[in-house]
Amino acid sequence: MSGWLLLVSGIIAVWVFSAHRMRQQLRQYQTENRRLRESSSGLETNLASSGRRLDALLSAVNEAVLRLDNQGRVLAANERAREIFSIPQDTAFPQPLRMFYRDADWHEELARCIDALPEGAALANMHMDKRVLAPRLAQLGKDQALLLCMDVSEQFRLERQRRTLLSNLMHDLKTPLTSLLGYARSLESFGDDPAFRLEAAQVIADEARHVNHLLDALLTLDQIEFSPRDLGARCDAKAVLQKVHDALRPQLDAKATRLHEQVADGMPAVAMLADDFERLLTNVIENAIRYTPHGSNIQVRMEYAGGMAVLAIEDDGDGVPEKKMSRLTERFYRVDKARARKAGGHGLGLAIVQELVEVHGGSLGFSNIEPHGLRVDIQLPFVAQ
Repeated sequence: MSGWLLLVSGIIAVWVFSAHRMRQQLRQYQTENRRLRESSSGLETNLASSGRRLDALLSAVNEAVLRLDNQGRVLAANERAREIFSIPQDTAFPQPLRMFYRDADWHEELARCIDALPEGAALANMHMDKRVLAPRLAQLGKDQALLLCMDVSEQFRLERQRRTLLSNLMHDLKTPLTSLLGYARSLESFGDDPAFRLEAAQVIADEARHVNHLLDALLTLDQIEFSPRDLGARCDAKAVLQKVHDALRPQLDAKATRLHEQVADGMPAVAMLADDFERLLTNVIENAIRYTPHGSNIQVRMEYAGGMAVLAIEDDGDGVPEKKMSRLTERFYRVDKARARKAGGHGLGLAIVQELVEVHGGSLGFSNIEPHGLRVDIQLPFVAQ
């Protein structure tokens, strides 16, 4: 009996000792778990704090910046990004980037670039309304990335304008040069024919004159853009208008067109060199003569108001379709290319006018007249007498 009591006592003693050991281990596990929770909470706090500091830093960046997770969702956006992507201030993140930029092909490329991180990647340009963005992706920590979207709209516009300029210039030079080459070769075979020689000489002279006129216009644009302006320049607007009228009289007479002038009494001097003002008036009035019917009238009015010289030139032509009005000052742009080429235009006249007006701090506008005709409004600073 005593043996059984000793056995039972031993079992109880072992069980009590084991329970005590288990309670100690449990307390150790609880202490370690509590420490890990506190550490994890501190890490989350630090991460959140770091994220807020990073977002505050990115808010000072002028370019659009988006913070993304590894699924391409937006976690944060700086003010520039909110403006460009039209992200409301009360937006709760994360949000799919597709909510703010909808281009399936672009998003497929973004997903591939995120998978390829930490390798940096340049994505295809993003086209949004009138903006062009050049996005760059870079890794940020383990599961995040920064999407920097640089606004290259102006560079894109200038590059497109340069390509258009070169294309139009080559076209405008190719046409007359083809005629020159064709008649020059024909003279080798038909040079003995007096009538053909006369026709060839006339065509060669006309085409050479057109090329020379075109190159003069390009040189004028270059001079306007890169030559310093005389800030103290002034000219007598009425005297320059009379000079232009006299110079254009042969063109006016050829189309039986009358130029009517109305200049306000005491018209002050325009703050522009006489040569520049003459070129401006010549280009606008020549354009009016070119596109008005035979026997029409052109009105030129000059007055001053609000510190500006106000000019209005009206013709009796067909006017310009409203959808094409905004393109009138584009280099080489013609509303009717075939008609413009026949009339001798090169598509640079109004571009020169625009450059001259802008460089002198003025403004230029166009509007159609009822029942027909085009009105050109020009405002330029004047110099008080």
